[in-house]
This record gives sequence, structure tokens and C-alpha cells, in this order.
Amino acid sequence: MMIRPLWIEINLKALRNNFKRVKNLVGRNIKVIATVKQSAYGHGLIPIARELSVLGVDFFGVGSVEEAVLLRENGFKEPILVLTAVLKGFANYFIQYNLTPTVVDIKFAKEVNKQAAKKGMIFPVHIKIDTGMGRLGPYYKDAYEFIKQIRRFKNIFLEGIYTHMPCVDTDPSFTNYQISIFNEFILKLKKENIQFKFQHCANSMGIANFPNSHFNMVRPGLILYGIKPSPRIDLEVNPVLSLKSRIIFLKSIKKGMGISYGRTYIVKKTTRIGTAAIGYADGYPWALSNVASVIIKNSFFSLVGRVCMDHIMVNLGNRGDIKVEDEVILIGRRKDLQITVQDLASRAKTIPYEIISRLSPKIPRIYKYPFSEVKDPP
Repeated sequence: MMIRPLWIEINLKALRNNFKRVKNLVGRNIKVIATVKQSAYGHGLIPIARELSVLGVDFFGVGSVEEAVLLRENGFKEPILVLTAVLKGFANYFIQYNLTPTVVDIKFAKEVNKQAAKKGMIFPVHIKIDTGMGRLGPYYKDAYEFIKQIRRFKNIFLEGIYTHMPCVDTDPSFTNYQISIFNEFILKLKKENIQFKFQHCANSMGIANFPNSHFNMVRPGLILYGIKPSPRIDLEVNPVLSLKSRIIFLKSIKKGMGISYGRTYIVKKTTRIGTAAIGYADGYPWALSNVASVIIKNSFFSLVGRVCMDHIMVNLGNRGDIKVEDEVILIGRRKDLQITVQDLASRAKTIPYEIISRLSPKIPRIYKYPFSEVKDPP
């Protein structure tokens, strides 16, 4: 049921095309971990994973055990890598649901080994090392001894090793330095006969702009959803998500009257103001107050006044052809006009990741062009 006029459209055809572009770029010998954490970056975990599964994705990358379990309970058989550290008391979930853990400390590894031994299993794990992110995993200079300790566990298989690049969109020199460090570390391990089946460090920007970061596995995120993490990214992708509402009220506002909380916008001449059904409780940033634009019919219109919890106000000028129930595009395209996630992020002085991951799960998602509707040619 969709009574409040606010919805998200997901173009699954665009998702498929973006995935194919990634595959074509990296080549058939490089495996792909589709990053679907945080409900596939706000696009909806299960429908997105279903399309990627049909396309033959090699791994799913998730941000929590809860998301991984949800995939398993919905019948997904692909390997699932949990891209975060998990407290040792929850190691049994990895064994129970056949999930691949990220290992960054000995106590957790010991517990995984213990749980795997109970089941008579040799269990795959991925080791994360720190080459400059400063977040998870032992620093690479200390990681050699760390890995040697984990190698002693009889019920653990060192399947993968990975790292993360923090400046791939801003500092090519440091990024290449990280890639070099990671490569040298892997070569050092090989000399000690410690080999990992998978080595990966490339995120979306790395995939597009740093071929030397591909190794034999990559982790696309934003680019799967048609969003460029930087204008400098060298890969054309198509937006998957559109965010839409409708005008729910119209009135004429006279010169000198204020709009919304704090009266931060004062009307300079008599104008029509349209109220649309979206606000910061839906994930539309308060920081877009007085700076964003929307598309109605075939024109851009300015958002005026502060974004409210459930509403925004739009300056329609003297446009008398706009009516209650007319569609308002907040993210998306109409003919030659477009508002991208990157546009909103720039105006809100944030990053595209935050815009899409904060869109409320209560907003209905409408999935267009699923594989189930694709007809085979006669």
C-alpha cells in the first residue's frame, strides 16, 4: 500500500549493464565481490542480490552478519564475505550459515577454528591487513607474524587476503604506494609458502582508474549502482535509483512572507509555493535546505526554506500549469534534465554514499525490468 506519495524506482536493467561493464573492464579471470552492504546501498538487498546472482556474481560482500544471514535465508548459495570484524561470541554464525569471515584478531580466529573443528570442517577466511586506512586489521608490518599464527589453526583455510584504500579518489601517489606495499607483502608470503587463493583491494575507483589494484578479485560498490565516487573516475555507468514524490499542496505566498522553520527564505515577490511529501525523516538531507533543486514537468525548481521532517517547499514562481499530484523528481531524469546522487551530495557538502544509504527503508521501492519479466526471443 502506497498512500503517501513518495517512492523509489530501481532500474534493474541499468544495474545489469553496470555489472557487465565492470566484468568487461577487469576481464574474465578476475573474480567480483558485489558489495551489497547496507541494503545494497539503499537499493534493497534481496532484489539487487537476485539480479546479480543471475548474472553470475562470484561473491557477495555485506556489512553485517545479519545481512549475510538474510541472504542465506532467501536461498542465495554464493559465497558471502562479511566485510567487518565480528566479536568472537558470534563466530558460530559463520559456521552455521556458511559465511566467510574477515579475520583481524587471533581470538576470533581461534573461535572460528574451534567451531569448525566441531563440525569437522576446514573453514575459509579472509585476512584484512592495514596498509594505510587505519581502521581494521593489523598494520602490514605486523601482519606477517599474525598470519603465521593463524596458519597454525588446523581447521582454517587462508582463502583470501585484502586491504582497503582510503585515498583512491584524492591521492593517486599514496594509492599506488599502498598497492605496491600490498603486492610486496603477498610476494613475501609466497616465499614462505603462504599463498592465498584470492587477493583484493580495488573498490569502485580502484577498478576504474588503477588496473594495478585488480589482483585477482575486485569489490565494486557505488559503480554497480551507477554512481561515480569521483568526477575523475574513468568508467561510464548508468544511475539505478530514482527518488520521486508529488506536490500535495499549493498556495500563493506574498512578498515579505517567510517559508519554513527559522524563516530562512523570505519571498521577494508574490509566488506560488508547492509542498512535496518528503523530508529529513525520509533521508532527504536537512543540509539541502535552500540549496537543492527538483524537477517538475520539464523544468528545474528551487527548494526554498528549511527541509522539514516530512515536507519540502518548492518555489514555482508564476507557473500556473503545475497542479497538486504532479510528480516531483528529487533524484532522477526527465528528458534532458537530470539530478544525480552526486549533485545532491555536492550541494549537501557530503558524499554520495551518505545520500543513498540514508534513504529510509520505509520508502517503497519499485523494481523495474527484473529478470523475471525479461522474455526470451521467439
